[in-house]
Amino acid sequence: MGLLSYIINLTTYTNMGKDTKELIQQLGQKMDLIAALLLRLLPPKELSLKEQVRLLNDLKIRPVEMSKITGRSQGHVGKELVAIRKEK
Repeated sequence: MGLLSYIINLTTYTNMGKDTKELIQQLGQKMDLIAALLLRLLPPKELSLKEQVRLLNDLKIRPVEMSKITGRSQGHVGKELVAIRKEK
């Protein structure tokens, strides 16, 4: 679900009806798409993959979603995450 899972109180989310959950999931997918489009609007030299992954990681985006947003494989994103975590 991406960004929305961190915006919505999880206890409230679990008490919602099925239709509301589906609507939130659809909204989350659209927000992920917006994030992907915004990252792609930047010139390629503007943000490296590592910087993109760092930004998405700071936003609590899961690696699976990061790979969809950046257009790179999960393995490639995972490699960047390991490098980022080693820096800390």
